[in-house]
Amino acid sequence: MAAQTQHSGIVVPMITPFTHQGELDESSVCRVIDFLIGGGVHGIFVGGTTGEAASMSPSMRHRLVRLAVSHIDHRVRVYSGIGDNCVAQSIAAARESFRLGVDAVVAHPPSYYALSPEELFDYYSILGREIQGDMLIYNIPMTTHISIPVDIVERLSDHPRIVGMKDSENNIERLTEVTRRLKGRDNFALLMGASVLSAKAFMLGMVGAVPGSANLIPDCWRDLYHSALNRDGSRAEQIQSQANQAAVLFQQGRTLGQSLAAIKAAMHVKGLCEPAVLPPLRTLTGQQIEKIRQEMGLLGLF
Repeated sequence: MAAQTQHSGIVVPMITPFTHQGELDESSVCRVIDFLIGGGVHGIFVGGTTGEAASMSPSMRHRLVRLAVSHIDHRVRVYSGIGDNCVAQSIAAARESFRLGVDAVVAHPPSYYALSPEELFDYYSILGREIQGDMLIYNIPMTTHISIPVDIVERLSDHPRIVGMKDSENNIERLTEVTRRLKGRDNFALLMGASVLSAKAFMLGMVGAVPGSANLIPDCWRDLYHSALNRDGSRAEQIQSQANQAAVLFQQGRTLGQSLAAIKAAMHVKGLCEPAVLPPLRTLTGQQIEKIRQEMGLLGLF
């Protein structure tokens, strides 16, 4: 595992608790934050894919960031998602996030238009020029249908405001190439967003992971990270296998959106929040939640 940078460790892409009326559930937000920090994570990413940011209004996102920064109170780093199809909206979200006190913002590419590599370079260059704080590139082809070329990432890595990348592309060849070209730099952090590749990513030189299942098992992911930090690859792979089993609980046989409803239901079973998700996603039924409860019991997730 490469030398640590400021943006390293386990960064949880936090679920966003809502009421059944579709409002931000502020007391549950605080409860989830305390649970994650108690599990030993190093950062919390609000307004990401797992947090249903695509379904939230800008005002709700800002309320979430304000609440998270206040309640976390410097206990761990705070990251805020700013990706949008409108560049001006991304810039405005970044400025507001930094005003509220986040440590860094995270930006996926605009997804409405098919963008060339040079257009992607221009997009991130504009953001880097217009915002006043640390920004991480967010590569997530599953939702944007755009894979940011490694050449473009390497060029952007020299920008003083662009300090790292969350790479959620489940591609071992890309992982190998990214780490070969960019690992070991103290000014550019590589974070793995495809949870299943995290142990391999750490062994190849990435310095952090952003795993959705850390919402349920933050302590497990903390242990995986420290095993990798100690160069105990066999232990890291063993814990990776345990984490994969937990991920199967909410991912197997489901689309991405359905998996978000399922992990929210699992968090509800743990007593952390309501199972409600925002439209167009559908909240699981009581019968579906009971099945999740039974599967969690079999996996020892209580």
